[in-house]
This record gives sequence, structure tokens and C-alpha cells, in this order.
Amino acid sequence: MSENVTLQPAAALKAYAPIVVKFWQNQETALEDLKEFADGWFARRHEGMQAALEATKHIFEAETPSDILREYQDLLKREMELFAEDGKAYQQQVLRIGAHLSASPEAPQTGERRTG
Repeated sequence: MSENVTLQPAAALKAYAPIVVKFWQNQETALEDLKEFADGWFARRHEGMQAALEATKHIFEAETPSDILREYQDLLKREMELFAEDGKAYQQQVLRIGAHLSASPEAPQTGERRTG
């Protein structure tokens, strides 16, 4: 015959406290990770904008069509590099999120009594 163990409300709160604390710690970690990702993205956008500004200046100062084409190609190359960096940062962010989601919190032991 199995015994049915019922937790009192205070005991239930204490039993689940570590899970709730871990949840909020994970929220904090997620926000820090997202801020790091967003800051990197904005830095790359700023770098791309600066590169476009410089390329524009050089294009309008160019003396030959080949100079214009070279400036445009250099700008396009840098934009593609930044785009690849965005993809890598996104991939790393997804992997971090997956790691956080796959880490399961410890379930409370309802059948055991705590001593102390």
C-alpha cells in the first residue's frame, strides 16, 4: 500500500523555491546575452554605415570608372563580411539559448523530509 504524501503550502513553497530562483537567474542570463548580441549588431551596423560613407566620398572623388567599381566592390565585400559576422553572432545566440533551455532545473523531492 503506497502512502500519499501531501505538502503543506509552506513546505511546497520551500520545495519549489530553487526552481523559481533558477528561472529568474536564467531570465537575467538571457537578458545579458541578448544585450551582448544587440550591442554587437549595432556596432556592426555603425561600422557598415561608416564604410558606406567613406566609399561614397571616394566614389564621388574617383577619376575613372574602374576606381568607382573598385570602391563599390570594396564596400560590397565589407558589407558581406559584416553580414557573415551577423550570422555567426546569431548562431552563437541560438546555441546559448538552446543550452539554457536544455538545462533542466532540479525537481523538488516531495517524498523526502528536510532536516536542519
